[in-house]
Amino acid sequence: MKNTLSKKYKGCQIWHLFFALILCLSFVNVHPASYIVNKEHSKLKFKVKYMALTDVEGQFEDYKIYFDMKDKTISNLVGQIKVNSINTFDKKRDQHLKKDDFFDAKKYPVIKFQSVQPFSIKEKEVKTEIQVKIKKVQKTVPVKITYLGKRSDPWTEKEGHYFQGSFIIDRFDFDINWSKTFDGGNVVDKDIHINFTIEAYQSNEKPAFSRFYLPTNSVKREVSLDAKTSGGDLIMPEKKATKSPAPQESSSYSAPMNITLTLFSTAIVFALAIGGGIWGQQKLVKLMESKNISDNLTFLLSTVIVTTFIAVIFYITTKYTGIGTHPLFNR
Repeated sequence: MKNTLSKKYKGCQIWHLFFALILCLSFVNVHPASYIVNKEHSKLKFKVKYMALTDVEGQFEDYKIYFDMKDKTISNLVGQIKVNSINTFDKKRDQHLKKDDFFDAKKYPVIKFQSVQPFSIKEKEVKTEIQVKIKKVQKTVPVKITYLGKRSDPWTEKEGHYFQGSFIIDRFDFDINWSKTFDGGNVVDKDIHINFTIEAYQSNEKPAFSRFYLPTNSVKREVSLDAKTSGGDLIMPEKKATKSPAPQESSSYSAPMNITLTLFSTAIVFALAIGGGIWGQQKLVKLMESKNISDNLTFLLSTVIVTTFIAVIFYITTKYTGIGTHPLFNR
């Protein structure tokens, strides 16, 4: 039985591993796409009641938000907000908010949040939960998100997704305890209302009207904006929008270093997966032969195990083998 099985095994191991490779290459394309929020077309605002009659409004101007999305399901939503970027349009008040009476920005410079579980945006409005960490306190809060739809940037033809939403936090829950009272209650209300409007693009794409949009000799214009919100001068097309393809040099995805890293990583992953698969199947066949398992069952089980191994390897290494910008490429 051993000689017969060995011949059968050697005769078809390359073919079934080749089939497994084709299966894996098609499988990795289902990996969710990673998105990053474009601050220049997004807003993260808040408001709180003052003297129980009027609203004090403000916004955070420096933040990063990432998420994965596939088939209109969002997962792995992660964000960070720099406390020092708070702006209520009153410098004296902003300085007070940064002190230990409120956010204590020197000790806790970042507000963090993340999704609790994946959520679908197939319905226009969805209710979900996020974990928010302010200072040392982390709590789960309900959030309402409305998916506004998607639009293609008319200059680069990159597809952006648009959202808006809101949630409320009790500042006392997060150790923001400063308070003065009057006959109508607290001078500053306990409930903070957060509202956001978001534009997001895939992490390896760049919309026009962005500081990330690379200038050319014919497309250049300076616009004066606050450096915190713009990150520098914007580059705006001087011509009307057309359907011409985006300049190839504007994408970090096609940068030579990114391509080199991706090809190198793919070669290593390919060699390890196929080499490991062949070696593993040989060991499995010998083990099953020693257990007197039938030829057909031995071949079937070893093939399934090795194919699964290759599929897992390709799935967990997709970001290194061509799905988006290579992680080692400094964007």
